[in-house]
Amino acid sequence: MAKNKENSAQTEVQPAAAGTEEKHVEQTAEASESKAEAQAPVLETLAELANRHRVPVWQQAALERFMGWTDDKRVSNGEYLAALDLLKARRIGGGRR
Repeated sequence: MAKNKENSAQTEVQPAAAGTEEKHVEQTAEASESKAEAQAPVLETLAELANRHRVPVWQQAALERFMGWTDDKRVSNGEYLAALDLLKARRIGGGRR
């Protein structure tokens, strides 16, 4: 009789443990998805980035032409700042090298 009680107790514990494992796997999957979303750069429109960094309209137009971007292009903040640095460091004027 004591063995039957032990077996029934073990039987009850096993489904609970299996459910716990499934929840753990689901939580791990959700955590990895949220980490991927957090690591993915946030893409913003060029107009939003120009307003944030106080880029004049003429410089924004020069940046778009220099990089070959259109008005509806969406880039990350880091990519925008890198492109702005490239624009500022470009060689101006023609002539010999």
